[in-house]
Amino acid sequence: MRRRRILATGLAVTAAVAFTAVPAAAQAMSVSATGQCASPTVGSVRLDVTADIENPAYFGPRPEARRITGTATVPWTGLAGLGATAVEGTATVKLAVSGTVTSTSTVTLRFPKTPVTPGQDVVVNVSGYTGTTYSPNNATGYSYVDVTGVDLALRPWRADGTPVRPVSGISTSCPLPTPARWMAIRTDSIIGEPFPAPNGTRVTAVTTDSVTMVWNATYGLMGPPSGYEILVDDDSAFRVLNGNNTLTGSVTGLRPDTDYWFRVKGVSLGGERRSDPILVHTAPTHSAYYYDVAGSARVKGAAVALTGQQITDIELATATHTSNLTFAPTDIRLGNSGTARAEFTPVGPATGSLNGGVFTVKSRQKVVLPRVTLRGRTYTTPECSTELVLTLTSGPNYNPVWGGKLTAAFAIPPFSGCGPVTDQVNAAVAGSGNTAQVQLAPWT
Repeated sequence: MRRRRILATGLAVTAAVAFTAVPAAAQAMSVSATGQCASPTVGSVRLDVTADIENPAYFGPRPEARRITGTATVPWTGLAGLGATAVEGTATVKLAVSGTVTSTSTVTLRFPKTPVTPGQDVVVNVSGYTGTTYSPNNATGYSYVDVTGVDLALRPWRADGTPVRPVSGISTSCPLPTPARWMAIRTDSIIGEPFPAPNGTRVTAVTTDSVTMVWNATYGLMGPPSGYEILVDDDSAFRVLNGNNTLTGSVTGLRPDTDYWFRVKGVSLGGERRSDPILVHTAPTHSAYYYDVAGSARVKGAAVALTGQQITDIELATATHTSNLTFAPTDIRLGNSGTARAEFTPVGPATGSLNGGVFTVKSRQKVVLPRVTLRGRTYTTPECSTELVLTLTSGPNYNPVWGGKLTAAFAIPPFSGCGPVTDQVNAAVAGSGNTAQVQLAPWT
């Protein structure tokens, strides 16, 4: 270990500083903390996380970002009361740094969709990365990192795969009654001389199953590395040796619509530093949209109110979709003679496409008139039914994110099973020349 006297930036005194090529030691530091949440639906959150922190840290270079893993636990009752069977989201941990360094900071931990089981606390696996500024900059001494609270952003899901409304989810702050100590870091008057991390690391392409990165060349005391390695969630995923001029690489075999952390390091004789992690979300293969449906139809000139919902799953590669279009029961006028209650059941999924900015939805609906009133007399007709095809089409420049207006012209085939009122029902509503206009409004 070499020693020399230097003037530390920002300090008024000189200090004897040692130089070493030995990496800083890593020490596992853990914390358990419970916060009381402002949202009564959530109630509380317990955080149990750990990270391998450089300790003692060096005077320079700055510490690496280190991977955080652990769990967050929330009661099941509030989520289950919303009808949720799964939940995903983030936990943003609020930190207070004291000692030689005084500051505040946050780290955001993510967790995938996790089941909500009645009678069991919901325990989600969280992960993320520490910051790099917990240790003093150009100064020795101790720094302490305390957890002061957790901000939760939860997105609950129902058993049928639809989000619990509001679709923005639940955001709540969960302060701790007293701070919980997570890290105690000593910074020594040592300057490390590890093999430096590449800088300029960036993502240039993302597909459903691959990510391509580029980076700038890096050089250590003994020259360039023998190659480079891409790490995904801190595991090796791409390595090129005898290729110190290779400054790009692609990782394949990833899952669509999934978060990954990427970083790069040079390959040398040991002690290589890793670049700051970059969060990448792979491209999805499908996009789901959730709409409220409102509008009306004109059947033989009479207005019929239409309300319902549509859940649409668009396959991005083909721009085709399958949808579940449902209508709430409504009343139909039977000319001047009476009314009928109409109930709708989709016959299989609706299909269609989004091509050239035009959105189409073709839905087959079974229509049942369980109750018919003619000239003041009510008939119970549970078998009175027909099936119709409704082909809805948007105008130009339809954007599925915003929804829009769709229209259709349709025919109503003759009803059967209506008993003594079959002829009157068909005379009043069966036939062509009917129209519909509905507005698809995204869920809020």
